[in-house]
Amino acid sequence: MMKKKTIIGLVLLAFCLLCRFSHVMADFYARHMYPGISTVLSWIGARLPFSLEEIVVLAFVVTFVDILVKAIRHKEGFLRWLGRTAVVAMWLYIWFYMGWGNNYYRTGLYQRNGIRKVRFEKEAFTKFLTDFTAELNKAAGMADGFDPDIQEIEIRAFYSDEVSSYGYAALHKWQHVKKPILNPLFSAVTVQGYMGPFFCESQVNRSLLEHEYPYVAAHEMGHLAGVTSEAEASYWGFECCRRSGNAAVRYSGYLAVLSYVLSNARYLLTKEEYNQFTDSICDKAKEDYAASIEHWKGMKVMWIESTQRWLFNLFLRSNGVSGGVKDYFGVVGIIMTMDAHAKAELLEI
Repeated sequence: MMKKKTIIGLVLLAFCLLCRFSHVMADFYARHMYPGISTVLSWIGARLPFSLEEIVVLAFVVTFVDILVKAIRHKEGFLRWLGRTAVVAMWLYIWFYMGWGNNYYRTGLYQRNGIRKVRFEKEAFTKFLTDFTAELNKAAGMADGFDPDIQEIEIRAFYSDEVSSYGYAALHKWQHVKKPILNPLFSAVTVQGYMGPFFCESQVNRSLLEHEYPYVAAHEMGHLAGVTSEAEASYWGFECCRRSGNAAVRYSGYLAVLSYVLSNARYLLTKEEYNQFTDSICDKAKEDYAASIEHWKGMKVMWIESTQRWLFNLFLRSNGVSGGVKDYFGVVGIIMTMDAHAKAELLEI
């Protein structure tokens, strides 16, 4: 007879699979289940000062190895080993997707909120570049440090007061960014931060430069609110920083998005126009941008980074992110679309 916990597991697995193939179920999860689940999981995780995410992953790895070793030692049949392994894999899948992953399958930001995507027009893009550069240079000239604790309060308030109206979970006072235990490994693959789905913990790399920290923290806490698209998380991280009263935080947001702006400009502008744009960027921003590249390049282990990038690209595509890791580069389009949406709402008022 099937054990009760196995029956429960199969029911939860069925729900996760329904979310994968049904926006209705995924939307129900995101709006009515994830806020409560993330509240409980993050509260448990907050009881400890260190990250629990890597511990959970290592525990599952040890369990898989233990099942294999016991099967060999006791000369168990292949089907028995496969069955036990499948049960553990099922619970790993359930924990990941019930904890956070089902958010991947919900209706997209634009469709969910009736937002019309802005089509590319060179005049609008050129104006965006002019405004972006002006704000970047202004923030660079005023940046003079920040308090991480104060910024974290601002981030939680931003997601609770502003972003939650777009269908995301509000954040709670015990939800803080954490630091990975295996930090050198994340630096080797140039991962500046990640979202931990098992205890809903936002992680930021210990090796972040000062001007990188505010944006990465805001980006990762966006994932904690339920944002799965990397481009959208980049947008909300940027928007959070852009609204800050602290110039150093604003500078972090603009500088973080600069790489995506440069990529879009390189593709959409003529060589002369592109050179004019880059020449308008202040020296401090250029120096800090170059420093970030060299900083992470110095810690990168190429074969590990390449493997991680391939796996992450595969993971994103398998969860409905058609562009894979290229999804990050869509942030500029979201900024322009959301800015146009905000202006349209003001005109209606």
